[in-house]
Amino acid sequence: MTVCLRKMASAALLCLTAALFAGCGVKGDPQPDYSRDSFGIAGLSSSVEASRVLIVEGRLTDSFQNVDHLILQIQPVDGELCSGCPFLPQEQFLIETDDIWKDGDGTTFEVVYSPVFAADMYRWRIIGHNTYAGIPPVVTDVQTAGTESAFAEQGMPVPVPPVQ
Repeated sequence: MTVCLRKMASAALLCLTAALFAGCGVKGDPQPDYSRDSFGIAGLSSSVEASRVLIVEGRLTDSFQNVDHLILQIQPVDGELCSGCPFLPQEQFLIETDDIWKDGDGTTFEVVYSPVFAADMYRWRIIGHNTYAGIPPVVTDVQTAGTESAFAEQGMPVPVPPVQ
């Protein structure tokens, strides 16, 4: 009878060990869920004034109250614009969120910036930093802004701003 008891105890221990090491099938460390505290940047549009001033507008989504600051990165386009070229910003502009809101609820923003390296066309993107340091920054796709004549020289249509 003790042999049968030993076999049952060994089988139970084996099952318990297998259950502990089997896990859930996901490989790697667990990833935190940032969705509740993250924000997004959407509805981006831009233009370049005749005085070569860059105007960027957009909208913050989700947890927009968690925006600490934004960074506008700018690359003047001198010469031909190529679609596959890497984005190499020559300027960065720190945007404090106190001064950029276009509406009362703090979701629509506008940035007016006069770059040091003036051009008729710019490539740009915005990087948004969260108030919580552990949440990764939000990086927009690289956008192109320019005067109508600059787009005509490049043989490109003038971008149409998104409908809000």
